[in-house]
Amino acid sequence: GLRTTWPPRPVPGRSTCMFWGDPHIQSFDGARPSFYGDGEFWIVKSQRVKIQGRYMGTDYTDGLAATNKVAVGGDFLQGHIIEVANLDDGGILVDGEAVLQELGSSYSVAGLATLTYDSLGALPDEAQSKYTKRIVHMELPDGVTFTVYRWQNYLDLKLEMDPVEGGQDGSCGNFNGDPTDDTTEAIFHRIGARVGPGDMLLRHRADIKFTPEMEQMLSTCPGDQLVQGELECRQELPQTASSIEVNSCVFDFCFGMNEHALKIAQTFE
Repeated sequence: GLRTTWPPRPVPGRSTCMFWGDPHIQSFDGARPSFYGDGEFWIVKSQRVKIQGRYMGTDYTDGLAATNKVAVGGDFLQGHIIEVANLDDGGILVDGEAVLQELGSSYSVAGLATLTYDSLGALPDEAQSKYTKRIVHMELPDGVTFTVYRWQNYLDLKLEMDPVEGGQDGSCGNFNGDPTDDTTEAIFHRIGARVGPGDMLLRHRADIKFTPEMEQMLSTCPGDQLVQGELECRQELPQTASSIEVNSCVFDFCFGMNEHALKIAQTFE
């Protein structure tokens, strides 16, 4: 019989992944997954390039998570780790040492990467333009450019890169040119719901909170979805996960593709 061979999908070129607000994300492939539970998540998980984010609830989002810290590491930085926190939760660290203590400064990471801290450049979220801009520009190896916008209690992010050889995954998606497989659920299914034990770039895990608003909102999740979420989350989290961690993962499972989760949570106040 005749077999139809489809042309292979072209390898996508350089692209941008953006995070803004309470994390709204546009993946490299143009998908819009959302993550609302607390914890440490993979932004980019690959052999060479590793980027993680801590998403934590803030008072202004009723506990729904916004990006609170990011860490960059992996072989392309030869074991060095760069961390950036929002203004409330810390500073800018390289291998645990504070760097870039004031605007206008720059820093070289072992001659591999250049970090600059200034107020220059357009914002992912123009609503923030009335505040002082504090922007960390990272020129990283392999042509990776990572821009982190530091606000009082969260971060916005802009990551520009080419697809990593050998593949990648995470909140920025799997960068295969197809936006349809970058749903919150599909990403969790492929790489787990949170950064696993032994893979942490950030130095300690955050305390997970599950607010009464989230509790009430979870009760509106259809029963079969709730059961399915609970099952998958237990598989995708470490054995030691607490019920709050499981709930926070189930919350993503139920509401992860719902960009308006924040508006719904506010109706429960």
